[in-house]
Amino acid sequence: MKKNFNNNRTYNNCFCIGGKATDQKGNKRKVPGYIDLHGNAIVLWGGKKGPHRREYERTYEHAKKELDSFIARKGENRSEGEKSLRVSLYLDNAMYDNLHIFVMDFDKYDEESDFFQAAKALADKVTRSQGGGYHMFFGINKEVATPLFDSINLLANETVKSYICYTGAISLDEKNKVDFFCDALRFIYEWQEWDNTIGLTDKTQEIYELIKDNFNFKRRKKETARANKKNNTLKNHKTYNFFKEVSEEEIKVQMTDRQKAVFDDLKANYSPDCTREEWFSRGLDIYHVFGDELGGSVFSLWSKPGHSYNPQGCAATWDNICERGPETRLYNSDWDFAISAF
Repeated sequence: MKKNFNNNRTYNNCFCIGGKATDQKGNKRKVPGYIDLHGNAIVLWGGKKGPHRREYERTYEHAKKELDSFIARKGENRSEGEKSLRVSLYLDNAMYDNLHIFVMDFDKYDEESDFFQAAKALADKVTRSQGGGYHMFFGINKEVATPLFDSINLLANETVKSYICYTGAISLDEKNKVDFFCDALRFIYEWQEWDNTIGLTDKTQEIYELIKDNFNFKRRKKETARANKKNNTLKNHKTYNFFKEVSEEEIKVQMTDRQKAVFDDLKANYSPDCTREEWFSRGLDIYHVFGDELGGSVFSLWSKPGHSYNPQGCAATWDNICERGPETRLYNSDWDFAISAF
């Protein structure tokens, strides 16, 4: 049985409310949320740099009070998504006292394997997901941990705004698939009720040795552009040639309210006079919010004022975006609200 830490040490403001939301394709996603001034559960977006920063960094007591009040008020009238709401964590600078929270997220595991048993025995706190997975929580001293974790290639590379964010790691015995997170821009959904009386202890050295003995991480390289695949793909995928001329009014009547909010943000805050990489990346985000057909019209209308715009190049780029799109995700967290709803 884990020891309760009834002293002055506490978790910092690393809690938020979160649950399972449905995106426009009907897929369930685990996302952070908040209760607005009208008492509605809203999908949270933007991260700590967004307009709702404080919603990502509640105290446990504050988050629990808000959620309990919401449940009492709505009762059984809650939607399926609203019934999934729980007090959860956002790991950006998440700490217990002077230790950062290190999380092992097991989706696939063998409970009899040596690594799983050792990790569970070492963890100060273990919770279960609705689907039967495990979250194991530990405390680490980042100053001590940094050279150790760097020596086994566990730290995020310099282009990622996280300390540790390594997903899909397979143990050497191939019996466990684990995500490792620490001080990461990562939402951790807790299905079980969080016991805030259980604290963390410094397991820096033990975690390092356990991971070193059971995983082999390759040094992660910076992302590079994909090779040009035009010659192999042009005959197999849809070609837009020229976008149909459509007015802004005609486009907006096809949009949901959330898509309209993204469209307004796109026009107001993102110039098409940017680097080609930024232009392509913005196009991928447009694809995820609007889809291929409506998205093509949005991409063309937004791109048109750019100094280097030409319809053939824009159409060819949109072709490429539609080909790449299913293999990518929405990168602009400011627009995440448009594809999810509780």
